[in-house]
Amino acid sequence: MGISVVVVDDSEPDRYLAKRVIGMLGYEVEVVEFPAGDRFLEKFIDHDERTRVMGDPPPPTLVLLDINMPRVDGFEVLEAIQEHFGKQSDREVVVTMYTSSNFKDDRDRAAKFGFVKEYLVKPISKEDAKRLIEDYCLNTSE
Repeated sequence: MGISVVVVDDSEPDRYLAKRVIGMLGYEVEVVEFPAGDRFLEKFIDHDERTRVMGDPPPPTLVLLDINMPRVDGFEVLEAIQEHFGKQSDREVVVTMYTSSNFKDDRDRAAKFGFVKEYLVKPISKEDAKRLIEDYCLNTSE
């Protein structure tokens, strides 16, 4: 069974790097890219559209989410996910903040969302990508 990872980032080089690093791990991984938070939400919030675009892997979906994006930033994406899925957010999505911000305030704000499991400062390393895949995509039986 394949693994889907979603990268939401307005920076094309950062999306490319994440996709390349994840692809080097040797797992059967499909990386779905979104260049903006609002475009991601359009597909993710609608179950049928999410299934069509991202497939129907068992939840949760692993998302690498940038904070600083135009129109809809990463925190607005988190709020929309929480509002839409409510208490089921942590079963539907596992978010890793994938950002250039190393500010404590941003880390603290992200930590308030139960489905935000990690906070990585760019660029993503092969070790971090491997750990994310193994912890959140391969070891999903709880």
